[in-house]
Amino acid sequence: MNVMEVQKNEKKLAAMAKVLKAVANHNRLRIVQLLLDNGEMTVNEICEKLENCEQSLLSHHLAALKEAGVLSSRRDGRKIYYSSAKKEIENLLNCIENCCE
Repeated sequence: MNVMEVQKNEKKLAAMAKVLKAVANHNRLRIVQLLLDNGEMTVNEICEKLENCEQSLLSHHLAALKEAGVLSSRRDGRKIYYSSAKKEIENLLNCIENCCE
């Protein structure tokens, strides 16, 4: 393996670790699953569906998931809508779930 391949592999591994770190939290998994089940939702809609929701903490989780590329968002006026960024995220969660059986 040449230097360029090693560097490319290291970048890919770092990106993979970033995604896994982002979803390695009970509340973040709940958020991702909620968005996969319901499609696009606003922060308020997500907060209504989650029990014991603190909007500031929810915003922190959403930002971390978005920064890792797990979620995407779009603004419509004053509202921000969140959704799953990639269909593969659902496959990842299904794989993890199967590992836990």
